[in-house]
Amino acid sequence: MAEAEPGVAAAFIRDAPFEVLKALLVRLSPKWILRMRPVCKAWHGKLCNRALLTLLHRAEPPQPLLCFDRVACSDGYIHLSDYCVESFDLRSGKLRTVLRFAGNEDYFVDEYDLEGRDAPPIIDDDFVNFDRMKHYGDAIHKPQVTVHASLDGFLLVSFSSHRRWYIINPVTRHWVSLFDPTTFALDVIGFYEHGRSGKYHVLCLSRSNVVRHEAAPTYSYYVIGVRPGERRHIGRPLSPAASKDHGLRFGVERASISPPIQWKRGNMDLLWPPQERQGYQMLVFDTGNEVFSWKRPPPVTMADDQEMRLLEFSDGNLGLSVSRKNQATLELWCLEDYRDEVWVLKHTIQLALQQMPALLQDEHLWIPAVVSSEGDVLIQSRHVLRKSLVQHPMFKPSENDAEPPFFRWLSSDPSW
Repeated sequence: MAEAEPGVAAAFIRDAPFEVLKALLVRLSPKWILRMRPVCKAWHGKLCNRALLTLLHRAEPPQPLLCFDRVACSDGYIHLSDYCVESFDLRSGKLRTVLRFAGNEDYFVDEYDLEGRDAPPIIDDDFVNFDRMKHYGDAIHKPQVTVHASLDGFLLVSFSSHRRWYIINPVTRHWVSLFDPTTFALDVIGFYEHGRSGKYHVLCLSRSNVVRHEAAPTYSYYVIGVRPGERRHIGRPLSPAASKDHGLRFGVERASISPPIQWKRGNMDLLWPPQERQGYQMLVFDTGNEVFSWKRPPPVTMADDQEMRLLEFSDGNLGLSVSRKNQATLELWCLEDYRDEVWVLKHTIQLALQQMPALLQDEHLWIPAVVSSEGDVLIQSRHVLRKSLVQHPMFKPSENDAEPPFFRWLSSDPSW
C-alpha cells in the first residue's frame, strides 16, 4: 500500500471533524499526544485546540489518587524518604506516578540528632494523605505532601517542608504557586472554576472569635484568586432560595478530608457531601453569585460513623458513595434530578471480606468508598484525577517562583 502524500495527510488532519480526531486520540496517552504536536503544523494546530483538548479530557476515565511515603534508602543512618502521589487505573489495576520527590526537612523534631544513634527510626507509612500530625512513640511524623483538591486535571497540593502551595497539571507539568492559606489561619474547603471568568479560585474557612454565650466558635468564608492571589472576605452569604441556615456558621470539613465536587451545569455549583456540621444536608456554593444553600441528601439513615463521598457519573450526574467505617456494605446513589433533588439507588455492594485478610487483621479504621459509576470500590481514597492537556493562562511562570520539587524524580512513564 502506497504511503499517503504529506499534503493529503495534512489535509485530513486539518479537515477531520473533532469526533473523528477524538476517536483516534483517545487511544493514545497524553504523553504521546504531546509528542505529536511538533510533527507538523497541522497536528500542532489541532492538538493545541482548546475545544478538542476539552473533549479528550471529558473522555478520560477518573483515576483515584493515593499518597505514599516510602523509605528511599535502606541505610539506617541516612534518613531519606520518597514521597509520591499515584493514580490508580481502574481498568488495568496499575498505579501510575503523578508527582514524586525526596525530602527530609522537618521530618523529626529538632532536638534529635538526625545523624546520630539517638535519631528515631524512619517510619514507613503507606498512606499519609492526612492534614493531621501522627505520633509514633518519640517520632513526630508530618505528612510531607497533601492533596487538597482535584479539578479539571489540576491538583491543589501543599508541602509541609516548603510551606508552599501549588496548583499543578501533572500531565503537562505546568504549575503555579499560591501563598500558604494557613499563614492567615485559613482552612481550604474547596477549589473551583468561576463560570463567567474561567478563572480558578480557592474557597477557605476562617475561625472567628467566639461570640458571647456561644459554646462553639463561628466561622466565616474567604475566596482566594489564583492569580494575582487576592484574598476576599465574603462572610456567610445565604442564597434567597435557602429556607433555613443548616449550620453555615459551624464551618465545613477541610477539602483534604471531605472534598467537594463542582457540578459544571447551570450555576457551576460546588457541593459537599453531607456532614454533621451541616445537619447532614448537602452544602451548595453558587460560585457565580458567591452564596450558599443546601440540598437534601439521599433517604439514608445518617450516623456519626457514616462516610460519604461525591463522584461524577459519565453522563454528568452526581453520585454519592455511602458507607460506614469498617463495614462491608456500601451504597451508590445518583442525583438524577438536580433541581427537584431526586435520588436513585444505583448499586448496593457487599465486599467479600474473606478475600481481604489485610482488612480483617487491620486494627485501624478502614474506609471503603465507591469511586466509579460502575461500582468499583477502593479503600482510603479521597480525590480523583482526570488527565488533561488543556492549557490555562494561570500557568505563567514567575521569576520569583522557586522550582517546585515534585517533578524531579518522575521517571519516563509511557502512560503519561
